[in-house]
Amino acid sequence: MLSADLLGAVALVAGAAASFCAAAPDAEPPLEASGRLVARIDCTTDMGPEAYFECGGTRLGEIDGQPYREAEGRPLARFGYRFAIDHIGRPHVAVIRYPDDKRRFMCIMDGTGYDLTTGVFTGLEQPLSGEMLTLRQVFWPRWTDCSIVFTTWSYGEPAAAASVDVYELPELPPIELPSSPSARPMREFGVQYEDPCGTGASEGAQTRDEWIDRVIAYMRHTGQDTLVYPLAWYHGPQFPSEREPSDGFDVVIGRDRKQYCRWTNRPADWYATLMDRMGHEGMGFVGSLTLLRLGSLLDGMNIDLEAIKGGAETYNNMRADDHVQAGTQDWTPQYNVINYPRLSGQAPADPRHLPWAYGERSGEPYGPGPMFNPLHPRTQEAVVGFVDEIARRYAPYPAFRGVQVNVWHATLIWFSSLQVGYDDYTVSLFERDTGVAVPVDPKAPDRFSQRYAFLTGGCRERWIAWRCQKVRDLVSRLRDTLRAARPDLRLTLTLWEEPSVPQILGFPGPASQIYARPSMAQIAREGGLDLHLLRDVDGLQIDMELGNARDRGGHGADPAGGTRLAAEHVCTYRDHDFLDEPMLDAMRTQPSPGAFVFNCWVEAWGEHRWFPCGPDDAQAAELAVMDGKPATGIFRINSVYPEDGFWWDSQLRITPPFPSGVHFLEPFAHAVAELDAQRLTRGGLFLDSAHGELTRRFVRAFRALPRQRFETVGDRTDPVAVRTLVEGSRRYLYLVNREYCPVTVAVRFGRPPERLLDLATREHVETGRLWRLTLGAYELRSVALPAACAVEGFETSIPPPIREELMRQSHRVLAGFARLRDSGHDVTGREPLEEGIRAAMAEGRFAWLRRALGSYPVLRCRELLGEPIG
Repeated sequence: MLSADLLGAVALVAGAAASFCAAAPDAEPPLEASGRLVARIDCTTDMGPEAYFECGGTRLGEIDGQPYREAEGRPLARFGYRFAIDHIGRPHVAVIRYPDDKRRFMCIMDGTGYDLTTGVFTGLEQPLSGEMLTLRQVFWPRWTDCSIVFTTWSYGEPAAAASVDVYELPELPPIELPSSPSARPMREFGVQYEDPCGTGASEGAQTRDEWIDRVIAYMRHTGQDTLVYPLAWYHGPQFPSEREPSDGFDVVIGRDRKQYCRWTNRPADWYATLMDRMGHEGMGFVGSLTLLRLGSLLDGMNIDLEAIKGGAETYNNMRADDHVQAGTQDWTPQYNVINYPRLSGQAPADPRHLPWAYGERSGEPYGPGPMFNPLHPRTQEAVVGFVDEIARRYAPYPAFRGVQVNVWHATLIWFSSLQVGYDDYTVSLFERDTGVAVPVDPKAPDRFSQRYAFLTGGCRERWIAWRCQKVRDLVSRLRDTLRAARPDLRLTLTLWEEPSVPQILGFPGPASQIYARPSMAQIAREGGLDLHLLRDVDGLQIDMELGNARDRGGHGADPAGGTRLAAEHVCTYRDHDFLDEPMLDAMRTQPSPGAFVFNCWVEAWGEHRWFPCGPDDAQAAELAVMDGKPATGIFRINSVYPEDGFWWDSQLRITPPFPSGVHFLEPFAHAVAELDAQRLTRGGLFLDSAHGELTRRFVRAFRALPRQRFETVGDRTDPVAVRTLVEGSRRYLYLVNREYCPVTVAVRFGRPPERLLDLATREHVETGRLWRLTLGAYELRSVALPAACAVEGFETSIPPPIREELMRQSHRVLAGFARLRDSGHDVTGREPLEEGIRAAMAEGRFAWLRRALGSYPVLRCRELLGEPIG
């Protein structure tokens, strides 16, 4: 039966692949070697309720003779352990061993905060190793009575663990990076935060100073040199702005595990302290702006639809459905501190701020989008003026590198889609600039929808191109504003797919899949950002978000209550990360491309409550201080779940999932191989401190490279990309393996260099005209040699069992496509994928081929043939 033939198309032959999945051994001793063992947990041993609990039942399993405990494969089934440490606030590492033997998605946490939180998913698109893997989670405990909990997130993906050993560390040893031989700036690798509100609930910190110390210590330990952190999140600036209403808040957890939210509308300028510290450490800071709102724009907006239809001016966006964009229509309106007294039950509602701050509306009969017109002078004056304030405030700090705008579905610098932008001002400007008369009565109450019909009909391309040029002009103004404060300040646009595409196109379904929906490059262009046009903006940096972990964290339960997954729920983002050729082409042609790997998270809020602190809560008074200043307010928060044996009632279940083992490095290798990425950042809600060994290994080679475009050697970058750059008498050369298996490489030089300098280790490698080497899983290798030794070419070879299995599976998939067509059925995206598979087979592009064999058209074919996909 054909479906049986297709069954192995994603999880490549386990026996052949397993031995290649594990990470290569690190040359340095493990982190715990310098520590003192303070707790040892054998997860297969029975314990009493004072030290162990479980919800939903567990069983014992075994992998290669090694036992482990496994939870039920249903959401929120879990088991956990209680253990003691001696010293709060000191660095510790939890050495967690878990089986990589089947499809899993497990959340690991302390059950209350983020201090010990990480997550793992295995299988499906990641070939299983069939081994016990080790995760080393660094944490700073905030109490001596600790816990660790393993939770199943989704059906059929049970949590499991074999053991946990906890060590107290004397310090986090900083990495020793070799000094750069280049006079040019080197490539940047860093931590990025999407969300600024977890600083008091992570890294064991209760104060900003503690948080700064620990984030910097971990960055030094892993060799990261860049911190990207919000200066303004969903609402106002987090610093004391002179232009805009400021707000700031964070969650903080007390020594007794109670959770609080503290907030202020008069924040201290703690960023100045941070940047001063980072400057002394030789690190850089980039201020991120999601720019969904500014208080000055909210305060003066006109959202009276009838008045606007009657001719009243507005700088809010007018929609194609004759509505005014009176709110972002997403989850973000509540996160303004103006709302907090009412939401926490501490004060009555203020009529001026209903339903949300400044009267912003939600739940309206139209979709998400930017509230304010990016072309209107009032919007531009607010946005450019805000960036100017930031630039002038922080330009004196050497660590300050510039501003990053997170381009979301509702960000103010673009339109985000063709659904908005039909107001009187914009259309009259278009007519004036282009000479195109829009044949719509300028006083008609439905003129906005009529304009949409005309401008997206026969005039569509001209309309899109004009909007892109206007947005480009705004981006150039922002770039110039930064440079006016300090010539080396940079503007970065980060194109976020994970939060934006579902808001623009709807949540993942068949129409959201590769080759069915528009490319991310096309979505960006229709919203006003033409990536090919923007590459000519000197000094502008564009980063691509890679967020395919959402595929594993975004799907729901099988309606039948089983373990089947729908194809559209497991590959939407991954397919576009790896197979969206128009987007990848637009990025790889940028003068300074970069990538941001989003550590998205899953949330099980239970019954989430905000409520006032009790009158006798002395701890609340102690914690109601933010950066040395009294907080404006503080209240309690908690999530309530059914009792399951966990020892404390203060709980929260939010976890970022990470690929298992060495697959953590896959997006880094992909970004370097595909884009020649000059910047790499990763992060989300809080610091990922569970992948230090892998990060250090990649950072050593990456940060040794100049921040310049390299020349690609040959016409292939799959499975290995080879690039070179000549700088004076020195030639830089790097090789990066896209794959999880070792790849042998033979590099041919025009004249023998005799020896190469390994830039990561400063060791010399003897070689002749032909350099033979083996690249490990997702490995980046960087070397230097004399400039006169040109690189003539190279050859690669992947392990024969994997190559043969990829070819077998490709033939089976192609045969399956043919039989499905013959039966009168077809799959969206089948034709371009089939063409791509044939070309990749002929050209030996095995990395692309492996991703294609796990893509939506293949998985959907399996579904139609009656086979489960995982």
